Amino acid sequence: MKNVLIVDDETSLLLSIKAGFEPYKDRFNLFTAEDGKKAIGVLKSNPIDLVVTDIRMPEMGGFELLVYMNANFPSIPAIVMSAYGTREIEGQFESIGIIGFLDKPVDFNELFESIEEGLHRSSQSGTITGISVGSFLQLIEMEEKTCLFEVRAPKKRGLYFFNQGRLHDAVCGTLVGEEAAIEMVMWNRVRLSFKPLPVNRITKRIHSELMSILMEAARRKDEKTQKNDSGVLDESCEENFISLNAEKEFLPVPESHKAAEPDWLTPECPGPTVLMSPESCGAPGLPVPESDHRPAGNQTLKLMGDLLKKMASEINGVMTIVLMDRDGIVIVEHNPSQIPSDAFAAKSSMIMGLLDKSMKDIEGAGELEETIVQASNAWMVCRLVAGSYYLGLVVNRESTLGNIRLVIGKYLDNIRLQLSHTDVRHG
Repeated sequence: MKNVLIVDDETSLLLSIKAGFEPYKDRFNLFTAEDGKKAIGVLKSNPIDLVVTDIRMPEMGGFELLVYMNANFPSIPAIVMSAYGTREIEGQFESIGIIGFLDKPVDFNELFESIEEGLHRSSQSGTITGISVGSFLQLIEMEEKTCLFEVRAPKKRGLYFFNQGRLHDAVCGTLVGEEAAIEMVMWNRVRLSFKPLPVNRITKRIHSELMSILMEAARRKDEKTQKNDSGVLDESCEENFISLNAEKEFLPVPESHKAAEPDWLTPECPGPTVLMSPESCGAPGLPVPESDHRPAGNQTLKLMGDLLKKMASEINGVMTIVLMDRDGIVIVEHNPSQIPSDAFAAKSSMIMGLLDKSMKDIEGAGELEETIVQASNAWMVCRLVAGSYYLGLVVNRESTLGNIRLVIGKYLDNIRLQLSHTDVRHG
């Protein structure tokens, strides 16, 4: 009998689905998980034939789960539940094992029909070949995700950075920006992995729409295929042999092939001129290229983190405190409630930016300094710290707004002082 895994953080939805599918228990076995991490446990211990997953979940979301499945269970197809799924784009994602979308809130009958169809198609079509970079980029754009992720193909790798669903930058080999983004879309047999967001602000080098980049990559890939079919050697192979020698001994990168390092390198994400052999991919201790744009000093970040903890100790019911830049990139945080800080920072900076523009239209209003949102159970406060940075707090309503603002004012100058000593800056 076939096994189906449904992944969603809404326990009530999972219970409803279990109860609703009870009459069909002779058609397939149903497994459930509340997040991606628990889903991995189910996948490891049971022969699952189809996965239905939500995208936005705590602990480990649907994106991370799809990436894990691609690397470890590439033959298992998936159906994605999303507020942004449409019938028109379903076909674009079959190459990453996603065979359908379901709009949330989910219709029970549609869910059952999709599962039945998915099980039938998976049994007919055999193994799915794996993830497509282009399709995954579109999914990130569609879900407005902020993330840094690595693409690995045989003997090469690169990085993409998205901010609120917009492709900001990419690096691979000696390429940066749009050329790097196009190059990686053309790779086959790839593996993806999410990386920690970099400390430095990421300069936006990519200004074209994602669809334009995907179309250009498709054009070049077709052209490359035609050349290979006609026996013409693709000149780009030369750079791959120079930059990523398959043998244990590395060849030096000629001066003509060297490019400026991106300004968002981190120890976890070495830059484009790091040389790798297949044996060293992902190994610890890879060298970080020399650069004038180093990540903020660990000591400075630790001091700022300590300041946020001290602030939290003087405010009752702190759920999260985040120091972010104007683009919504998290610099440092104290997050006792494990709120999705990336999403909170991205939305807070966006709101501050919109309100700031509105204030500028009001003569004599001056610069926007603070926004306060009152929810039924929490205060949300976002305060301008300096020209390029905001401080965002989510605090339980058990604390008074007056005390929250008092504590912010107490620590504001100290935070500004620490920022003036760090390499985190707008580029």
